[in-house]
Amino acid sequence: MQKNLLMVHQWLVRIFMAGLLVQFYLAGTAVFGAESYQPHRMLGFALTILVILMLVLALVGRLGRKVVGMALLLVLLVIVQALLPALRGPAPWIAALHPANALVLMGVSVRLSRAGQAEAAG
Repeated sequence: MQKNLLMVHQWLVRIFMAGLLVQFYLAGTAVFGAESYQPHRMLGFALTILVILMLVLALVGRLGRKVVGMALLLVLLVIVQALLPALRGPAPWIAALHPANALVLMGVSVRLSRAGQAEAAG
């Protein structure tokens, strides 16, 4: 059972990473006038739900301290990611960290994927 949950978790991590790449593209389409930011926002909301599901799965499946810790870190980073654009008016220098935080999200998700692979091997 735990091995199956770990496999599902790993697929969710991969879907999340692919979603982040799409997010960069959608942000680019909005910046260059091809689209509005609405598709970027909608996918961001879906990715937030996905990250919460990953944390719940890691906790319920007892997938190891490292996997649970990184899943929790992803949830916190996604919350920060969602809050940063709201600072555009009062604190634009802080809001500008939105793309940098997205890169951190990508890095943590890669590490989470590797931690899951190590957990599956060991």
